Amino acid sequence: MRSVWGVTHDSRCAEPGFVFVAVPGFKRDGTEFAPEAVRRGASLVVAEHDVAGVPTAVVADARGSLAALAREVNGDPSRSLEVYGVTGTNGKTTTSYALHAILAGAYGQDECGLMTTAETISGGERRRSVRTTPEATEVQGTLASMLESGVRRVVMEVSSHGISLKRVAGTRFAGAIFTNLTRDHLDLHGSMEAYYAAKRGLFYMTEGPSLANSEDAYGRRLAAELEDVSTFGSTAGANYRIAEVETTRSGTGFTVYHYEGVLELQTPLLGSYNVLNVAGAASLALSIGTDEGTISRAVRGMGQVPGRFERVAAASVYGFEVVVDYAHTDVGLDAVLRVARGVAGGPDGSRGRVICVFGAAGDRDGAKRPKMGRVASILADMSLITTDDAYSEDPEKIAREVEAGTDPSRTSIELDRRKAIRRALEAARAGDVVVVAGKGHETVQHLPEGDVPFHDAMVVRELLAEIGNKGR
Repeated sequence: MRSVWGVTHDSRCAEPGFVFVAVPGFKRDGTEFAPEAVRRGASLVVAEHDVAGVPTAVVADARGSLAALAREVNGDPSRSLEVYGVTGTNGKTTTSYALHAILAGAYGQDECGLMTTAETISGGERRRSVRTTPEATEVQGTLASMLESGVRRVVMEVSSHGISLKRVAGTRFAGAIFTNLTRDHLDLHGSMEAYYAAKRGLFYMTEGPSLANSEDAYGRRLAAELEDVSTFGSTAGANYRIAEVETTRSGTGFTVYHYEGVLELQTPLLGSYNVLNVAGAASLALSIGTDEGTISRAVRGMGQVPGRFERVAAASVYGFEVVVDYAHTDVGLDAVLRVARGVAGGPDGSRGRVICVFGAAGDRDGAKRPKMGRVASILADMSLITTDDAYSEDPEKIAREVEAGTDPSRTSIELDRRKAIRRALEAARAGDVVVVAGKGHETVQHLPEGDVPFHDAMVVRELLAEIGNKGR
């Protein structure tokens, strides 16, 4: 057989010297595209059953084979890298950015890479990500590219999809962090038990220090079930214990008591959940021997994380503040609105309002929709339910299901996301905080009629320019 130097699961990317792996999809089987892959030059098709008319290697697990082939054609890059995985429902991205900042402070930007929901950073170069954990071919290809460019340490956000669908199978992790587990992605996993099992899978691939959030029930369970999993949190028995948290409108200070000393940290990030995110990153950094001073400087100098309580408009300019956040579950929305409530207020000490623009995704677990509505009604003074990523579902149907959990006296529906954001901005007064939740860093909106460009932060800035300076 001709030599093989590439592998793909996308027939459009097949070319001479490639193996095409026919992955069973949720809607269509990859074997449907095998003839096209061969026409484009693929030397071999790997599938879970014979494909008539094309050279086929039959395997029991196409996804596992895709991961193994991707690892080998890329030279098994994680063998020569220190890869640190971060998993959990909420906080993965911020924790990943915090750990990357610490490692970059210790070893230099050029030696550190980052793979997250928001973007991929290799040395100093950035590019947007399509999904949290891409397919195995992209995971291994990116790691190989990073290694070739001089990167030696990579922080990778690892989703439950990435584990269950074997996108990271065969990757060697030098350390891992578990942030928390709350209801999400049950459309894929079916139950919280299966969802937890997927997250736990990362720790079977980890050869170095592992950390779990002791304030989360599943984090405590993980530490109890697996050997060599340390804990971080404010609980009395945590190995890396958080204490003395002090919050201002511009940042948070706290202390981490650990095996070898006391680490005092200051971060520009707000919210109790970000204390945990930063503490998780700092704890793993301590466990691999990073100097306390380096950790402290890196955390203090962290910039905003794209789409995570991203402060898009300042009160000093507009009178009110606008925040964009990725919160797309009831738990995530609860957390961000509580932080917004703490920020809201005028310079004279008056209480500001929280105005929330949010929606729920289509083709996903529908049970969380009224729960999100209820959270918004409790914590926001005014809520506008709008369209998130509806995918193939009717946006109005989704909005009505969200509305079922709300207080109608403080909630309205505006399906056009741009119009909903505009209404919120026009309603805002001095001291208020407008929260635009659900899409965060994302730049595309998935609608029944097709994908359209949409970036919440950019839309906010455009609308503020149209409306003019409303500071008063």
